[in-house]
This record gives sequence, structure tokens and C-alpha cells, in this order.
Amino acid sequence: MTTIHRRRPASEGGYTCGDETSARIIEAALNLFGERGYEGASTRDIAELAGVNAPALNYYFKNKEGVYSACTEYMVERIWDYLAPTIEAAQAQLGTRPDTEQLIDTFCAIQSKIAEFMLVSNRTNSWRKFYAREQAGLGPSAGEEMISQRIGQRIIGVTSGIISRLMGPDASDEECILRSMTLTGQLLPFHLTRTSSLKSLGWDVLTPERYAMLMGIVREQTVTLLRGLGGSGLTRDGLDAV
Repeated sequence: MTTIHRRRPASEGGYTCGDETSARIIEAALNLFGERGYEGASTRDIAELAGVNAPALNYYFKNKEGVYSACTEYMVERIWDYLAPTIEAAQAQLGTRPDTEQLIDTFCAIQSKIAEFMLVSNRTNSWRKFYAREQAGLGPSAGEEMISQRIGQRIIGVTSGIISRLMGPDASDEECILRSMTLTGQLLPFHLTRTSSLKSLGWDVLTPERYAMLMGIVREQTVTLLRGLGGSGLTRDGLDAV
């Protein structure tokens, strides 16, 4: 069981709590914050879903904002644990002199790892709506900042670095970030708006076969675009007009 730290300051006699109670509270809160939003989820309802009494939330996390912060940290830690080996390997590669195909393979490996976590891992089922609300800026600003600093900026840093290496010194940081965001964004409809995306395809669930089809298309599009960048094969007319 993952250790969860009680949110009381030391002056109040706070202590580290790693028991099942705090974990149940966080799991319940992730579900309710995702379904109802920060304002719509009451501490009483979170406690009821977790099977604890309402004062337990104050005991472990001080207040509702503390519960929300713990939910965000819990999610961020697990996402980064899953992605870190792939991201760190890519960062190490950028310190060498990889060729175009190696850079493209690395970009696709990052994309694939993100997809595995977002679309395949059962651990994300209760987080999807919570994450979607957070990304839309519908939660406390501290949560959005935590996700950005500890996950988003790390991913963008390495993926835009790959694109910069492919495009050469004439490409601005802004352009490389935009290209990185639009390429990795191919997966977001199936993560943040999964129900409507599946309905558009006449699917009820994302089976392994359908997932393989999706990722095959995403990889094909990504490789085509990245090879174009590496070979200066894409027009810049649209960018030059900005």
C-alpha cells in the first residue's frame, strides 16, 4: 500500500499515515471529484463512499482542498512512475547524436507509453474524469500546476527536444512545442472524451484489436510527419504567414 502523508502541520502533532483508510478516502474522492467537480463533491459524500465518518477526512487531510491535493499528488506520482523510464531514456538519448530514425522511434515509444497508461491500464478508470476536469482548469489551481510541473513540462521538454533535433536550429522553441503538442494530442479524444469517441466509431469498448488499430494509425501519422520534419519535406507557408 502506498504511503499517504497526513496533511496536518507538525505543530498540530501530525504523523505519517499509510493505512487503508487514507487510501480509501483518496480513491473515493477521485471518483466523486471526477463525477461532480470540486465544488459538487462534498466531504460528507466522499466519506460515505469511502466507508468512513466525515471527521476522518479532516483528521487525515485537514479540509476538502487537502483531500483534492492528495488526490492530485496520488495520481501524479503513479503516472510519473509509469512514464519515467521511457522519458528518462529519451532524455539520455538527446545527450548523444541519434539519427533521424532513432529519434522518431523514441518519440513513438513515448507516445506508446502514454497511450498504454491512458487507454489500457485499469488504474486510470477512476481518474479519467478527474484528470479531464483538472486539465480544463476546473479544479483548484494548485492541482493544475502540480500536473504541469511534474508531468506535462517533463514530457513536452523531451518530445519538443526530439522535434527540435529533427528540424534543426532554425526551428523556434514555440514551434517545436506546438508540433509536439499536436502530435501527442492525437490520443486525447480516447482519454478525455472516450464515450463520445467510441460512439462515433460505433464501438462500445476499446478492445485489444481496436486499440492496436488506433495505435497503428497514430504511429503511421506520427512517423510520416516526423520524417517530413527531418527531411524538410513539410511546407512552412502556414507558419510564415503568422
